[in-house]
Amino acid sequence: MQAAVRTAAVRTAGALTAVIALLTALVGTAGPARAAAALPGGKANWVVSVGYMDLASKSNYRNWVRLGYYAFQPDGTVVTNYWSWNQRDQPVRVNALTADCGGEVPTCPVRTVEGFTGDPTGGFRGTFGRTSDGRLAVTWTATASGAALAQPLTEYWNLTTGLADGKAARITSPTFYGAYGNDVTVPAAGAFSSYTANFGVGYGSNASLSRTSRATMSRLVQDARYGAEPYRGAFVVAKASSSDPATRQGIVGREGTGGGWTFGAAADPWRLCGGDPCMGWVQHNTSCAAADGDTARVRYIGEVGGGRRNTEEYWCRTLAQGQPCYAYNSHPRPLLQVIDDSGEFQGWVGVEAFTHVATRTGQPDGNWIAGYWGIFDMVSADLKPEIPS
Repeated sequence: MQAAVRTAAVRTAGALTAVIALLTALVGTAGPARAAAALPGGKANWVVSVGYMDLASKSNYRNWVRLGYYAFQPDGTVVTNYWSWNQRDQPVRVNALTADCGGEVPTCPVRTVEGFTGDPTGGFRGTFGRTSDGRLAVTWTATASGAALAQPLTEYWNLTTGLADGKAARITSPTFYGAYGNDVTVPAAGAFSSYTANFGVGYGSNASLSRTSRATMSRLVQDARYGAEPYRGAFVVAKASSSDPATRQGIVGREGTGGGWTFGAAADPWRLCGGDPCMGWVQHNTSCAAADGDTARVRYIGEVGGGRRNTEEYWCRTLAQGQPCYAYNSHPRPLLQVIDDSGEFQGWVGVEAFTHVATRTGQPDGNWIAGYWGIFDMVSADLKPEIPS
């Protein structure tokens, strides 16, 4: 992440439950009384994914992603606590859970990106308001502990209200949604933020940000409200243009998340883990290319830490080469649950911080173009993601 963001990030002490409890307290002590401000879409508590993704010719593989909470107050103040990762730091995968789901789901560690199982790694305090053209302007002026930033950092969000019968709202960067493909328009400098952030998506409600609001894995599989819902969304990602080393370039693409599958499908459901709070699934007939003809993809989702945190990991089964688990270049995806005003689960926002590692050592190998760095939503139809039909 750029120097301004690195300088502003602070290590948040204590348990995450204390961090979330402090969100309101921090903004409540931000200074002199301010005039009442309308909460964005009438919603106080948000889960937000933000990042910088650009062509490799411009970014030199310095993409970064950030996932966290925004808490807005009626006095016009706002605070965020977040986890962030920078491609140049080459963050690695770490074991978070063990998936003992049975059936054809292999018993393997479920991995996430290092740091996500601990307390948030940074935070900001600031103010918010509306621009003359109706966008939500969020201006970060200090670290979470109150130390002033050298320069304010402002984000300009498109705001969509009235989702899920008025129980949720959404914020997006200007070109977050659009057609799937390899020609995503990267916003010009200043179009979305005054610093390097150029893509973002978030969802807000008035539900608590604490762990008590989080839907369990068993609820997602067994509750008909959730198990039958195909969660879908958009994934904006810095990646290689193709698998051909002779011609590929570092680009920004847009893919779909989720799909037609559901967690509780009668014929092919996700399976709950017997020990840790997670679930797994073997998805057949995917885009995984395999000389042995095995095109299945192994998928896991689990609960980690406190607050609204989940984590996702998936990999092509053929990569395990006959072993039960694949230990190298899986897709690790930290997630935060979207919960609406009535406490119903509506999906996730998330990030991917994929560092390519050598299959001989398991350590980062500097193969920058093979990375996947992006942000996404994966939500219910009630939240009306603007994705291609």
